[in-house]
Amino acid sequence: MSLPFQGLSQKIKTQFKAAKDSNAVVFFDSEVVELDDADTGIPFEVRYVPGLAKKPQGDGGKKSAGEEKNGDERPADPFAPPYVEELFVAEETVKEDEDDSGEAFVVLLNKFCVVPRHALLVTKNFARQTAPLSPLELFATWSIIKQLSSREKHLGFFNCGSESGASQPHKHLQFMPLSGGVVPFDEIIDAHKPQNRRSCFQLPLPYANFTALIDPPSAASSVPGYMGQRYLELLDLMIDHRRRLAEEDPSTAPDGGHVRLSELSYSLIITPTYLHLVPRRRETYTTERGHALSINALGYAGMMLVKDQESLEDVKKVGVLAILTDLGFRPVAASDTVEVDAILPTGAAPAAEAP
Repeated sequence: MSLPFQGLSQKIKTQFKAAKDSNAVVFFDSEVVELDDADTGIPFEVRYVPGLAKKPQGDGGKKSAGEEKNGDERPADPFAPPYVEELFVAEETVKEDEDDSGEAFVVLLNKFCVVPRHALLVTKNFARQTAPLSPLELFATWSIIKQLSSREKHLGFFNCGSESGASQPHKHLQFMPLSGGVVPFDEIIDAHKPQNRRSCFQLPLPYANFTALIDPPSAASSVPGYMGQRYLELLDLMIDHRRRLAEEDPSTAPDGGHVRLSELSYSLIITPTYLHLVPRRRETYTTERGHALSINALGYAGMMLVKDQESLEDVKKVGVLAILTDLGFRPVAASDTVEVDAILPTGAAPAAEAP
């Protein structure tokens, strides 16, 4: 069994060039501002993209003939077939083994992008963005990122839940090349990884976060189950922590008391070597001058977008880490339970806690 979506790198490059030449993708010029955090050493990046302020809202969707006929005003699903030809890259049914019916996926170019060759892995059949990822969804995403990163470092991410920054209800994961060739969190994750690589851990940051290192089995058929298990371990840690927070303050639970996975929001970062999950309290940060910044999973990968100069200046003033802290929950503390002690780096204490 080989990894899915073989040869995808060249297909994406070829299709992106054609789509850009035909104006099927809308590419926004941007400026990257480096804002290294003095306390953690994380090399945060803020990408200033003034063109995003003019991005059409809800563009890219299309209505079926039935919707036009019946006057249905519900937003069309831009990830449903028939696909925009210029944005379509590849389609494949991914299986765990030959006897498995598998799951069908398509790879599409992101219509609005600030980084070239920003692409999406979309479920061919509709699935909700709020649903947990399946082992095959994780396997397909990890496989794509691993293959693409062999030539140019790539990052994958998943926005789950109403407070995550997800823009479409149809389940999709995103992956894109990194212009600087570096994931800002790589160094801090490498510095705090546990001796037991199977243990999940929390980085010493002012907000709750959970990381699982990826060291997959050699047999490709075993990788989906392995990826699914690592992801479930992170979900379990998040649910346990959210329940603990709800006991302290019921208002932190979506319905004022009960914690259900389907109602939780989180950001998930996927690289060839780790999964990094951050529970989300809010999607939007309001700057000092009243500008609303929508922060999705890219923010928790160390990369943030701003649309105007005032927002950029406000982010410089307060710092990226303070914004991420405001949108998250307090970190797990060693005093919470005996069981959580293992996820804290030895000798490390979280910084000032989130509200």
